[in-house]
Amino acid sequence: MPETPLAQRIEVVKLPLTDEFATEKRFEDSRGQGHLILNGPTIQRVGMFTLEPGAGFRGGHLHKSKQEYIYIAAGQGTAEFFCPDTGERLELRVEAGDRLFIPPGVAHRFFAQETITFVELSDRPYQADDDLPAEFASE
Repeated sequence: MPETPLAQRIEVVKLPLTDEFATEKRFEDSRGQGHLILNGPTIQRVGMFTLEPGAGFRGGHLHKSKQEYIYIAAGQGTAEFFCPDTGERLELRVEAGDRLFIPPGVAHRFFAQETITFVELSDRPYQADDDLPAEFASE
C-alpha cells in the first residue's frame, strides 16, 4: 500500500486572531496577547525555543514514535521536512499563529527569516533513543 504523500502528513493550522469564542485561537487586548494553542490531544512534553536569523537551524532530526506539534508564537521562517523512506521533501513558510503537526518518521528543521519563538508540544516524554539525526542534503 503506498504511503500517504508527505504534504498530506504535515498539518498546518493557522490559528485565527479573533475576539470570538474559540478553543484554539490567538487574541490581543489592552493587557497583551493570548495563544490558545491546542485543545484535546494528550501532551506530555512542552518546550519553548527561539531561533535567530542566520544562526543555522533548529531540529534536523526525526522521531521514531513521537508525534510533535510546533506552534510559531512570533516571527517567521522556513520549515523543511524530509521523509527518509520515500525521499520526499517539503518546504513551507511559517509565521506567527501557525501550528504544525509532525508525525513520526518525518525529519524536520527550522530556519528563521526573523527571530522566531516557537513552542514544541509532544505526546510523550523525551527519550534520547527516539530522536534520530537526519541528513537533509540533496542526493
